[in-house]
Amino acid sequence: MRVAGSLALLLIAMACGGSGSSTTSPGGCQVITGVTTTTFSAAGGSASITVSTPASCAWTAVSSTAFLTVTQGASGAGDATVQFTVAANTGAVRTATLTITGTAIAITQAAP
Repeated sequence: MRVAGSLALLLIAMACGGSGSSTTSPGGCQVITGVTTTTFSAAGGSASITVSTPASCAWTAVSSTAFLTVTQGASGAGDATVQFTVAANTGAVRTATLTITGTAIAITQAAP
């Protein structure tokens, strides 16, 4: 999935069932996402992930590197939106991981 400007990605965290990639958090909530990768151009940009989960399920969003920054919604419980930015790239192709309570989303950024 190529990103030009902003992109809405959907992450669904449910207490039971579901399909796609999943991870169970320490609190017993199953995190399910159909999104496992996304790609940005060398210019970078911003995107958001909608988190939908029962109010009792806490979650956190963590970046693996400095060029990927969580700008809003780094943690919460229940429904929320995680916003992040990818800085412009002036070098070789690079990768990062945005992890939301054990569910990893691989981000690849093109070279200029």
